[in-house]
Amino acid sequence: MTDRRTLRFAAPALFALALAVLLQHFLGALAWAGLLAVITWPGHVRLQARGWPPAASAAILVGLLILGFVAPSLVLVNTLSGELAGVQRLLARANETGLPAPAWLAQLPLVAEHAIEWWNEHLAQPGGLNRLVGNAAGDFAPHLTGAARLWGGAVLANALYLFLALLTLFVLYLHGPAAIRHVDNAGRRLLPRQYPMLRRVFPLSVRGTALGLVSVAILEGCVLGVAYAIAGAPAPALLAVFTGYLALVPGGAPLSFTLVSLLLLGQGHSGAALGLFCWGAFELFMVDKFIRPKLIGRRVNLPFLAVLFGLLGGVSTLGVIGLFVGPFMMAILFEWLRGDDGDNTASNTNFTQITALSGRENETNPPASGRRDNTT
Repeated sequence: MTDRRTLRFAAPALFALALAVLLQHFLGALAWAGLLAVITWPGHVRLQARGWPPAASAAILVGLLILGFVAPSLVLVNTLSGELAGVQRLLARANETGLPAPAWLAQLPLVAEHAIEWWNEHLAQPGGLNRLVGNAAGDFAPHLTGAARLWGGAVLANALYLFLALLTLFVLYLHGPAAIRHVDNAGRRLLPRQYPMLRRVFPLSVRGTALGLVSVAILEGCVLGVAYAIAGAPAPALLAVFTGYLALVPGGAPLSFTLVSLLLLGQGHSGAALGLFCWGAFELFMVDKFIRPKLIGRRVNLPFLAVLFGLLGGVSTLGVIGLFVGPFMMAILFEWLRGDDGDNTASNTNFTQITALSGRENETNPPASGRRDNTT
């Protein structure tokens, strides 16, 4: 009996491992397609409830996803082109006449004398900025060619992965009910006791993470946008939108306010640049350590530390997609710790009813979602 049970689980596990090795370069695209399908499925259901055909609903949702991420970047680049030209003229004028050392440089502790000496030697002299940039470019020139080739290949590979993810998402929109039936059948055969809990927790965890990420991105965009306006940055509204989009990715928000701080520093507003950078670092610490874990943990009833370590561990191990994997694994852990696994006898009794109603479920729930899932 034990050998038969071991063989029952070993064969699917070996096949899953072989399939993962075969598709190892495309697992990220498939995973993102599945996550986006779970997150946006309620919108797909609502559009169909209003009479939209599945193909039209799928096309409009995929189009909105593309437009939502591409359009703001194009508008921002077009708007800031004049500001970047102004910065270029400022740097050219500083190279011609020399850039005197700012007053705050003399107030730096320990390194003020050496910093002023280096500044006067390299930047205060006419043509010093051009020589400094030329020397730096010459030092990095041997590495730039290889880096350009690497970046070019990475851009093409990511474009292919994005296309495959969007294509898979479109197919999932069209054939989501069939995908749910297949996943339910496989889960019921392999994990008859644990699958009902996994089916319920997975969509809650994914949507809770998405809600936390989007809410925090909007919050950081608004707060830093006000800071940009106070600091006197150019086009603060568009910079706020750009910051909000970058905040969806780990490290995006600090990159945004750091670049704006450097822009202000290049325009000669050193105090505003320093203040903006300090405020951005403080706001980022508060959001990432307190607000984001609270928003994500509320949907799946997770404590603060569990969400925090789930986010940090997932990002450090799996990258951006770890933002969803980490909280999901923490949610499973706490479901087991709370003893829900011991109550799976009742869940298994009701699981027959769940699968019997799968046709009705598939019209209201996303792939891999459960009866207790909320579509809001």
